[in-house]
Amino acid sequence: MRSVHRALLFFVLVGLTQSVLASTFYVGTCKAGAFSTISAAVAAVPAGSTVDVCPGTYAEQVKITQSLTLQGISGGGSSEVVITIPGGGLTTTSSVFFAPSVAPQLWVTAGPVNIRNIVVDGTGGGCPGSGWLLGIFYASGSSGIINEVTVRNQTGSGCGLGIEAENGSSTVESITIENSSVHDVDAQGINAFDNVDATIKSNYAAGGAAGIVFSAAAGSVTNNVASGSGEGMGIQGTPSVVSGNTVENSGVGIKIGTTAPVKSNKIVNSSTYGIQLFTSGVTVELNSITKSGSGIRFGCNSGTVSSNTINDASIGLDNVPTVLVAPNTFVSVATVRTGGC
Repeated sequence: MRSVHRALLFFVLVGLTQSVLASTFYVGTCKAGAFSTISAAVAAVPAGSTVDVCPGTYAEQVKITQSLTLQGISGGGSSEVVITIPGGGLTTTSSVFFAPSVAPQLWVTAGPVNIRNIVVDGTGGGCPGSGWLLGIFYASGSSGIINEVTVRNQTGSGCGLGIEAENGSSTVESITIENSSVHDVDAQGINAFDNVDATIKSNYAAGGAAGIVFSAAAGSVTNNVASGSGEGMGIQGTPSVVSGNTVENSGVGIKIGTTAPVKSNKIVNSSTYGIQLFTSGVTVELNSITKSGSGIRFGCNSGTVSSNTINDASIGLDNVPTVLVAPNTFVSVATVRTGGC
């Protein structure tokens, strides 16, 4: 009986210790005894803690090296927590995909790290030498959830990146980017690369070169809005599906270089191509493509392309393999199909 009591006491003490260590801490002026900077808080609190940030502007580069939750809270009639460029500029670091370096405003190297209700504003940052200005960076070995954030004004001379999740290590890391807004970025809005299981859903992304770039080991791209980019979405890697997205006002709506199904997307006002295939074996179904140069550009690649509606296009299906049967609906299309393969 005594051993049972000891075991129960042990678990109670462990629970109490964890609850004391992993607690909620505050940054800013809306709470007494709060940290004055986000950087000081995330460096000092125990792993697993929640850091609540009062509304205000925080001119600092934030690096998170342990598991925690960072979130903005309401106070004084506002709910806007803004991280801006510090007076001394940003420290650079290496990236697997963006050489020679990146200068991240919010930099995560551990996991899980969850970020919510934070604005990352790159106004005045510019290009760090020949490198890249980056809003939120989940580096190799990190994981977590980005939810309800705004990333904006990462611009220079085509060097601005909004959100970047990458992983060059052999262990797959999980990242979710959801319900967020990325805009006024002059390179790429949302990026997922290499050994990452990336769920990208219900975001607004507007980048100069590309809205969303997916080249990850696993995941999905669903229910996003990509707007006003040279390339709305560039899809490689191995996503399970690309569906339910709206892509508007881009040069190319969706570039697809993998066999993931592209289904039930709405693509509007693509000056060159609505959907462009870079590989064979793709399933492209039930998409709505309105006002484009060419609705679907095959590039002589084969695939299952059916039940799409192409409205107001110079060419419906372009550069199509001769033997391919592609039953689709065409409305106000000058030339339904071209070959050339």
